[in-house]
Amino acid sequence: MAAKSMTSSPPRSTDTGRILTWLFGLVSFGLLLFLILRVVIQVATPPPPHRLVFVKDVSLPGVLPNNLMPFPGTPSPALGPLSPGVALRFDHFDFQTLDPTTKLLFIAHSGPAPDKEALVNPKFDADKDAGVDGHVLVIDTTQNKLIGRVDIPQIAGIVAAPDLGEVFAAGANDGLIYVFDEHTLKVTAQIPVGDDGKPDPNESPDAIEYDPIDHKVFVSDPGAPNPDIIDRNNQNVTVIDARTKKVITKINVGNLPKLPGEPTDPQQGDRKTDQLGYDVGHNRYDPVSHRLYVTLQQLPHDPAALSPVPGTGELAEIDPITDKILRRVQLPTTCSTPHGMILDGQQHEAFIACVDVNPDQNIIPHLIRVDIQSMKVIPDVPKQLFLAAKPDIVILDHTQHVIFVGCAGGVTVFDESNGQLRRLGNYAFGKNSHTVAVNEATNLLYLPQPDIGGRPVLLIVKYDPNAEV
Repeated sequence: MAAKSMTSSPPRSTDTGRILTWLFGLVSFGLLLFLILRVVIQVATPPPPHRLVFVKDVSLPGVLPNNLMPFPGTPSPALGPLSPGVALRFDHFDFQTLDPTTKLLFIAHSGPAPDKEALVNPKFDADKDAGVDGHVLVIDTTQNKLIGRVDIPQIAGIVAAPDLGEVFAAGANDGLIYVFDEHTLKVTAQIPVGDDGKPDPNESPDAIEYDPIDHKVFVSDPGAPNPDIIDRNNQNVTVIDARTKKVITKINVGNLPKLPGEPTDPQQGDRKTDQLGYDVGHNRYDPVSHRLYVTLQQLPHDPAALSPVPGTGELAEIDPITDKILRRVQLPTTCSTPHGMILDGQQHEAFIACVDVNPDQNIIPHLIRVDIQSMKVIPDVPKQLFLAAKPDIVILDHTQHVIFVGCAGGVTVFDESNGQLRRLGNYAFGKNSHTVAVNEATNLLYLPQPDIGGRPVLLIVKYDPNAEV
């Protein structure tokens, strides 16, 4: 019998392996094609534009006169007062003011704080330094060029009076308000803020504002920071007649009683009724309501306290005609140390930077709003409106309804249009952006930096409303 021929079929595992190989190859090829397409799209599509776009930088002079600079190889006096300088430790820029009439921007270059400098420099002579440390820089915003310098030391607050063609500058270290002419840049008056008509460094004048209707200058005097010489009589809003250059009155806040419901400082000990008074923060004038607003903060009795007792911050409303406090509102416990502030009179809101950090009490730097018609705090969520580290100056571009907060950790930007407040982001440009000014005609921002590459520099940037976060 002939044997049957039998053909053995190949193992099924071979077909399965071949199919898996094809599938793996297809998947790999598809993945590779996908990655290539993504790279092509990323290369072909430009990244979303930055909200703050660098425009220009301007080299600035050092805070000390050229012949007093402590480092070898620094500029010679022959180079002139506007020649680029070198950065100094603890250098600081403070308030800025822009006169829309002359298009001149004035920047307070206050220099290293004497108390900080004394801690690290055993050869520091506060009396000698006080006369030369700092100046006011003048920028022509039509050219974005440094054109002048006014050598007055330790200036903090500064404000232009466009109708008078003058600038008022608060000399924090000597208790004087300096007045200089915008055109000649010459000091024309020195106004002492002491009670006896003499300079009083213990008043420590800081923020300063101008009321063009009543021709008054308002100066926040927080008093000396030394806890050994705190005097509640030195904690004032000083009112100056801008035309006569005379002090009209002092609105004392140091002796104000606590508001009902404000907590008691646990560091008082046996001094149940004693207070150390109030730290006087920034003041702003609202031309819509014709009112002045100022931030206040009860001083803690413990000088080593990380932050004041929560719930002891306030916003006060002042009538600039009678020079009287009309209303005060207690700020939330989340707002520890209210400081920088700006007003939107059209929306009847004050925007206040809350400075302190206290993780144990859920306190972070953030921006809050107060309805200045009702003098009521608008509820907020601090984590949604948080600020970069150490916030200071707050400004508003009214034309774009955008708020900029100058902080040590950058510039934090908010959209405040349509009665809403939305955080847009934080943008870092240097080591310290405490101060920021805006030119609403050009929407340019001015950010003086004490140290970029070892030199003080003014950064000029532009806000792009069409950019993404």
